[in-house]
Amino acid sequence: MYVVIEGIDGVGKSTHTNLLEKHYNSIGIDTKRIVEPTDSSVGQLLRQELKNDDSVKDNNQQILALLFAADRLTQKEEILKYKHNPNNLLLSDRSFYSSVCYQNNYSITPKWLYQINQHTPRPDLLILLDLNENIAIKRCNGDEVFENIRFLRKTRQNYLKLLRYKNTVKISAYSNVNQVQRQIREVIDNRLFNR
Repeated sequence: MYVVIEGIDGVGKSTHTNLLEKHYNSIGIDTKRIVEPTDSSVGQLLRQELKNDDSVKDNNQQILALLFAADRLTQKEEILKYKHNPNNLLLSDRSFYSSVCYQNNYSITPKWLYQINQHTPRPDLLILLDLNENIAIKRCNGDEVFENIRFLRKTRQNYLKLLRYKNTVKISAYSNVNQVQRQIREVIDNRLFNR
């Protein structure tokens, strides 16, 4: 099963995917965690560019969107292996939905983002961690130019639009880590063990 954890910067995606990986491996479920950007050469270039002040400009956003789409394809085979094996669990810290939510803040249309990511496998379950941008920004380390209130507000609005998809579950990230983790596990357990 392929599960994606999404949400704006500061909601705890990395924290929760790490905890989930440890938990499910400890109970005997073959679990692996992947992240975006990857450690591939494309992913390394992306990490560099995301720290560049010019990355918020329209032209650079289009380049970043294409780089993200290429980076996702480096993981396609592995994603499909886990997606088609009901006894395995692949957890992803971000997915193409990040592009749809972060990069359509500019002159980029969601339609184009879906087109360039058309060969990217879709998750079996999308867990959206939701948190007010004013709280989320306090949790950020300020390394990226995208970590500002106005931008995160718009991005959060874009994420909330994903709730129209049937495989999407919103979980409030306002509670402490243990409470949020328990809620996420309930949702995943329901899908894993009640098929």
